[in-house]
Amino acid sequence: MKIIYEPRGRAREYSELAANLYAGCDHGCIYCYAPAALKRSREQFNQSSPRAGIIRLLADDAQEMTRKQDTRNVLLCFTCDPYQHIDVRYQITRQAIQVFNFNDVRFTVLTKGGLRSARDLDLIAAGMGAYAATLTLTDEEMRQRYEPNAAPTEERLTVLKQAHDMGIPTWASLEPVIDPAQTFELIRQSCDFVDLFKVGKLNYLEEAKQIDWRKFTTEVVGVLEEVGSKFYLKEDIRRFANA
Repeated sequence: MKIIYEPRGRAREYSELAANLYAGCDHGCIYCYAPAALKRSREQFNQSSPRAGIIRLLADDAQEMTRKQDTRNVLLCFTCDPYQHIDVRYQITRQAIQVFNFNDVRFTVLTKGGLRSARDLDLIAAGMGAYAATLTLTDEEMRQRYEPNAAPTEERLTVLKQAHDMGIPTWASLEPVIDPAQTFELIRQSCDFVDLFKVGKLNYLEEAKQIDWRKFTTEVVGVLEEVGSKFYLKEDIRRFANA
């Protein structure tokens, strides 16, 4: 396919298929792996733009999936955020969801866009969609240092609850874990409207070396079981549980 692809490595643990609607991302998260993976400087990567012909190519792929009766889920997005700031102007994500709905393709949006994503909940609910948000920090000042242009955590929680109340399947990506205590608090704050938590460790930054990951893994499983939530530990966390 032209746009929809099979992720590899850690990304495949989140979804069998994915599509990236934008070239780059204006959220500027300092822990993001995508600039290095795409061999672009962070400055270049932060100057995002729609991919050329993206909706036409995505429609071709969606039609191909329908023709082959491919029921795998497509995640939006891995190397960018579907609801970064420029999506307010271009609304590429809304058009992509319309393509998926027309072709009966299963999909998930994963975002740190907060209220920017709320406008499309009607379309997600109308199709075979799920809604997911990345939750990292409760301390807003700290969050702004790591995710300077992403939406506040409070907004992300608000839209997760809205989606859940509309009957949309929801999950939260607890990745990267930056401060274990704040991760535990996010679980407690959102467990009533998040159907599934996916947990992954912090990589690439020096702060990762300051966390006792074996201790964290034991504690996060305890918190998730305490609140009765379904969860998935990514391999980089799961190996500490098995150690």
